[in-house]
Amino acid sequence: MARTYQGMLPLWWLEERLALSDKYPSGLEWRTETRYHKPGDMAGIARADGRYYYVFLAGIRYTAHRIVYYLRTGEDPGTADVMHGSDNPTRDNRMELTLFQRKPARVPKWRRRVRNAEGQLVYSHQLHDGISIKQLEREQGIKIEN
Repeated sequence: MARTYQGMLPLWWLEERLALSDKYPSGLEWRTETRYHKPGDMAGIARADGRYYYVFLAGIRYTAHRIVYYLRTGEDPGTADVMHGSDNPTRDNRMELTLFQRKPARVPKWRRRVRNAEGQLVYSHQLHDGISIKQLEREQGIKIEN
């Protein structure tokens, strides 16, 4: 399943507003004061089923475990998944978090691009009307790679 993650805010911006915390299961506490929270309050709200925590920053919802990973390592998770350890069934962000890079999904065979007679890249189903790739290879004496 493809996931689209919001780009992370700059690390310096996050460090001004949030701190890592061992007091709260979200793993984060506020450093700043607004009308909604005071310094030292837990940052983040639990999802309805209680499995994950969300933090709203600059009008965007982020999952707390991605922010905790970013603050701990200084490495932006980007498109990778931040996973809780297998010994952490409650998904407590104060415990170990690891990065998992998914393999990109293969393109279905009928959507792969090949070169046509003019050398342009086209999808294999758009190559020639009613002419198979093998037939085209025989006629033109070329090899088309899928």
